[in-house]
Amino acid sequence: MAVTNDDYISLLSALLPPGPAWSSDDPAIRGVAPSLLRAHQRADALMLEIDPRTTTELIERWEKIAGLPDECLPAGTQTLRQRQRRLDSKLNLTGGITEDFYLSQLAALGMPGATITRYDKSVFKCTSKCTDALWSPEWRYYWQVNMPAAVNVTTMTCSDNCESPLRWWGDTIVECVISKLCPSHTYVIFKYPE
Repeated sequence: MAVTNDDYISLLSALLPPGPAWSSDDPAIRGVAPSLLRAHQRADALMLEIDPRTTTELIERWEKIAGLPDECLPAGTQTLRQRQRRLDSKLNLTGGITEDFYLSQLAALGMPGATITRYDKSVFKCTSKCTDALWSPEWRYYWQVNMPAAVNVTTMTCSDNCESPLRWWGDTIVECVISKLCPSHTYVIFKYPE
């Protein structure tokens, strides 16, 4: 229920001492009520600012606390809603080293169909089948994110300089965030479909 100016007039009138000296129609009471109403509304607005999902006025302070924007998302490239979601995910991130954790992060970054391939399942030995993969023991530190679709494929043009690659691709935001979240002893490979 929204508080109105009349609510504050009736509250202030109830605080007056009894007797003929004061009246609820007093101009002083009617003059104070709007300022109390504004203070009440600002307090309500402040309650929205303490939640990173709904902050608007204090979003820059929240981002400074969280270290945003970071190198994954440069400043000025996101809408207010995207900034609120990124802030909320960074502040409330519980972390983890499971496939489910990384798949949920990929889904939050707009890649819900991504999968993960791990190379730590087995090592090729002389007793292995000839159809088994040839992974050396070092591959237990590697894992691969299989992206669901090719994104941002850029091909060299005649106006590019000779040091430009012939073709490059990838979702730099997703790669940056996942690389920052991956355990420090592992290496992540991003694979895009042809």
